[in-house]
Amino acid sequence: MKLFEIKHRFSGNILFSLETESLKLTLEAAVKSGADLRGAYLTGAYLGGAYLRGADLTGADLGGADLRGAYLTGAYLRGAYLRGADLRGAYLRGADLGGAYLRGAYLSGAYLRGAKNYVDNHDFFLALIYKQPIKTFTEAEWAMIGQIAVHRHCWGAIAERHGAAFLRILEVLEAAEFGEYAVKYREVLGLEPKAPAAEAAGDSPAEASAK
Repeated sequence: MKLFEIKHRFSGNILFSLETESLKLTLEAAVKSGADLRGAYLTGAYLGGAYLRGADLTGADLGGADLRGAYLTGAYLRGAYLRGADLRGAYLRGADLGGAYLRGAYLSGAYLRGAKNYVDNHDFFLALIYKQPIKTFTEAEWAMIGQIAVHRHCWGAIAERHGAAFLRILEVLEAAEFGEYAVKYREVLGLEPKAPAAEAAGDSPAEASAK
């Protein structure tokens, strides 16, 4: 048994401490107890398979952390630093990724469906794209994707360079239940929001709601 401390990444204040066998168990206990873990310093930590459901890790430093197979459903990762973190096989359903830094993170095999607030995250976009079969996109579309990967264009710049042609790429992700990008891009292009499936098929809103 050893005393493990979880400290704030900037102030160094102790957010939670526990005498136990590993930092992983300490973090799980902290989450279970409702401890305030915002801004936690967990860089390089081994957290493989950790049960972190609903954990508030807003602004935490998880750079290079081993989160393989971690259960992060509903976790708050807004503004978290996850550069180089290993999230292979992690479960991120309902996780809030607003402003999370995911560059260089390993997301192969991670369950990403249901994650939210990823609309401005290039790395999450690329992770979703690379899960698609190569034949999903044309050569011209892969060229556009490559430009985004290299230059990290903002929405306005993407619209200026690629116009409506880029929307087809985002609609592929939308069909896979990752719709935030397509919704945002339609706004940027000044297009009407996509009608719900029932309405698109000809049902009135009242008829759709009754089904």
